[in-house]
Amino acid sequence: MQAEVKPMRERGGALDHVDVQKAPGIYGDLLVVQEKSSALNRYSNIARFQITAVSEPQPIPPLHDAVLSWMGPNGFVLTGIEFADGIAYAQSWWCRPA
Repeated sequence: MQAEVKPMRERGGALDHVDVQKAPGIYGDLLVVQEKSSALNRYSNIARFQITAVSEPQPIPPLHDAVLSWMGPNGFVLTGIEFADGIAYAQSWWCRPA
């Protein structure tokens, strides 16, 4: 699905709702798949942007244990865990059709 995504947390801390709305979105092909997570060493629902080549960096870290936590007329929110510098942080993405 082509989507605009805005992260709602930074290093696990919630961002102000106004700041999330004002932030520039990340556009791309959003994918949610169940696969083996090397970070969790088990199967997990992982949300990420589809990339054209493995060597290309992703615009944001993948979201592990992704679940739909809210859905409404303005889009939906995926919530899960992101890893940054080997540390697991809570993260939510506000997703809207691009």
